[in-house]
Amino acid sequence: MNKKFIFGIAASLALSAAAFGASKDTPAAVSTITAEEISTPPTNEELLKRLEALEEKQKEESQSGWAGKVRVKGDVRYRFQHVEAEDTAGNDLSTTKNIQRIRARLGVYADVNNFTKAAIGMRTGEKANSGNVTIGDGFDSKNFNLSLAYIAFDPEDAKYGTATIGKMKQQWQNTTDMIWDSDVNPEGFAYAYAGKMKNTGLFTSAGYYRVVETATSTDCSLGQIQGGVIQPIGDKLKGTFGVSYYGYDNAKAVALYPVGYKITELFFELGVKDVGPVGINFYGNVVSNSEVDTEDSGYCVGVKFSDANKGKWEAKYDYRDLGLYAAPGAFTDSDFADGGAGVKGSRIKGKYNFAKNLAAGLTYVYSERTPARTTTAFSQQFNSLMLDLMVSF
Repeated sequence: MNKKFIFGIAASLALSAAAFGASKDTPAAVSTITAEEISTPPTNEELLKRLEALEEKQKEESQSGWAGKVRVKGDVRYRFQHVEAEDTAGNDLSTTKNIQRIRARLGVYADVNNFTKAAIGMRTGEKANSGNVTIGDGFDSKNFNLSLAYIAFDPEDAKYGTATIGKMKQQWQNTTDMIWDSDVNPEGFAYAYAGKMKNTGLFTSAGYYRVVETATSTDCSLGQIQGGVIQPIGDKLKGTFGVSYYGYDNAKAVALYPVGYKITELFFELGVKDVGPVGINFYGNVVSNSEVDTEDSGYCVGVKFSDANKGKWEAKYDYRDLGLYAAPGAFTDSDFADGGAGVKGSRIKGKYNFAKNLAAGLTYVYSERTPARTTTAFSQQFNSLMLDLMVSF
């Protein structure tokens, strides 16, 4: 029985209700039938529109409660990792072994009102750039720490941008994770805007974050600003181009950092479609720290085939060379050469979605630190194979 026929029956019932008087329980779409409509009944299509409007109104009212305003999201990842590490003198760095790790994240996201949002998130791990915890500690419980706690203001559906305060997700865009691991959640306040001018996308962000709070007046903060465009190039290409600046106050005065950091970054992504059987994306970034004169720069370039967020699978390869003082090692990709700066090498990644919210991944990293980037006279080699099983909900 099709929808029009059903609403044809509803129309007959509506006319009956109108003729004999609508009760207090009669739906608005029915009770508003006029005397004129009794002599000239509305068509099925007209009545269908009225009832669909009523359904939409009822849906909105049902979502106005707690259940419609709060969302809970999470994910769990189980990782098997084989690590081999040694220097050119053949010295074992005591990391040649098989490791099993887990990462768990849970977040609660709320629409407080029509221009305010808030979130609270927890995850395993204590490092800023990693949520991994290694299993095998006498079955002890694992730490689960606060990873998100922010309030965001975005009036008129972020038409004029979003202002966020607290511990938040990165408000800037990245094309690689060379200097910013995706697990890093900065703390402070920020503003981000994304809009469009004709067929050109525009994005910008700025923020001021507290990195290290000390008992004295010597604190370390991070000022950040970024701007960029997303531009179609003909029918087959779409490019993302941008520039970022990250400036740390008093970084050298804090024992955590060996030098000061005033980092400029140029980044890009070039998407190619309808050329082969899958989409291809080229991506990369270049960074330079103006506070030092040696080991002060880095770059990463890569290519990605397909996209697991839009289909079944993806595969990517990148090569990077990050100077020892190009960026703080505490925030770089934790899976590359066991984290830190002063590394170079290749990474191959693949991901496959077996079913909705169930995926497997494979990552192989071949990397090294040269003598100029170590405390020894020898190069150090770090090779890692990571097999991941991931679920999200």
